[in-house]
Amino acid sequence: MTRQNITATSVEEAHRLLNAAVVELQHLARSEGVRGILVTRTGPGQFIAELSATVPYGLTLEAAG
Repeated sequence: MTRQNITATSVEEAHRLLNAAVVELQHLARSEGVRGILVTRTGPGQFIAELSATVPYGLTLEAAG
């Protein structure tokens, strides 16, 4: 899965879920060697973590939604 929707009810849960999503996406990114990872906050406790062609391979960037 190249996109994950994440919902968290606490800062600790958000960090845990986002870290897990980024690790999973890093494995996928390595296998293709083209896209980086973009994490976007879409609302309170809501995030999207995804592989993105707008992010260079090897980078993880954060964006406000």
